[in-house]
Amino acid sequence: MIAQSNINTHIDSFQAWLQTDEKDAPTWQKEHKDRLEWYKRHLTREGIRGLTQEAFGSMIKRLWAVNIWHNKDYKVGRLIKDNGFEKLKVSIEQLFYDNESIDKRWDKFRVQVKGFGPSSLSEILTFFDPQQYALANLKPYRVLPLLGFPIEAVSDGASYKKAIEQIGKVKQLLLENGLQDADFIITDFFIAYLFYYVFDLSYARKGVAVKTQPKEKSKKKSGDVNIAGGNLSINSHEAAEAILLMLGNLLGYDTYTPDASRIYDGQKLGDIATLTELPYFASEKIMDSVQNIDVVWLKDEWPEYFFEVEHTTGVTPGLLRIFQAEKINTKFFIVGPQDVLKRFEREVEKAPFNRIKDKYRFRSYEELGEMYSAAASYHKIAEDFLENKEK
Repeated sequence: MIAQSNINTHIDSFQAWLQTDEKDAPTWQKEHKDRLEWYKRHLTREGIRGLTQEAFGSMIKRLWAVNIWHNKDYKVGRLIKDNGFEKLKVSIEQLFYDNESIDKRWDKFRVQVKGFGPSSLSEILTFFDPQQYALANLKPYRVLPLLGFPIEAVSDGASYKKAIEQIGKVKQLLLENGLQDADFIITDFFIAYLFYYVFDLSYARKGVAVKTQPKEKSKKKSGDVNIAGGNLSINSHEAAEAILLMLGNLLGYDTYTPDASRIYDGQKLGDIATLTELPYFASEKIMDSVQNIDVVWLKDEWPEYFFEVEHTTGVTPGLLRIFQAEKINTKFFIVGPQDVLKRFEREVEKAPFNRIKDKYRFRSYEELGEMYSAAASYHKIAEDFLENKEK
């Protein structure tokens, strides 16, 4: 926690930076103004009812929270496909204009609509009404505790309401120190200023041992993946990660890997994954570990499956990375050749893994191959059937 005098000094330097910086500050302020004007034009009650898919796509693609997606058009398409466009418009109107408290409106929206997590939903709310709503993402989670304002990662409407209260204390400090037009967007700029320029907390996180890559990037070798008689066999770490990513994509999950630069079949794994980084969903300690898990499948910015691939090395490091997330309601998998199973069974009986051994699952490459083949076949059949293709 920093002293009150230092907070005031930081506010003074922030105001000076807004006036003198010639790069980031004017860009931020122009985007702030443009987006507020867009929301005022398009997101009245009548505007929402007449919203076009093109305008909706423009709103989504401009969200900072959506920058973690490789393909923003894919994200927009998924939102429309998974929810239906008319349902999206009705739910957005209810979120903005219903008379219930924000915690109840938040929870109702999250139940009705798939694809919005806390970062994207809080950003939409903040630009709709920057006097009432605050952005809940990595930056306030990292900065506010340093200012003496504890904040928890938002998981539901109640925790979002608490986050607004805590971020509102920073907004009040700005108002008291000369920023008379401070709203929650200006407050977010101040928090971002501290994040990048004062505390230097930018991603990747300080002190985190990011997974090292081999000096020679792994290329697909002959025999990495073999398909014979409809059966898929996997014979490398990169192939297993790629199949896990493709399987997650087929099943409708957002997918992430820290091994983005590794190559499978002439393609970077990062180009197969839908996300370039993990959304912030837990404490800093947990995030520092799980961001290095081989493959993660997520729904609405929340991890549902963790996968560690153990091709030739011991299983302990993978078990340990996943163990850090023991309190998260997520499924844990170790994936590897069948002969890794005995090592897995020995290790999960040791401390500390034996405390939660029932949470761990082992799946062989053969099982992964069978699952991917079945999912790919189903996806192709369903696509042909539902598209009603002409013969």
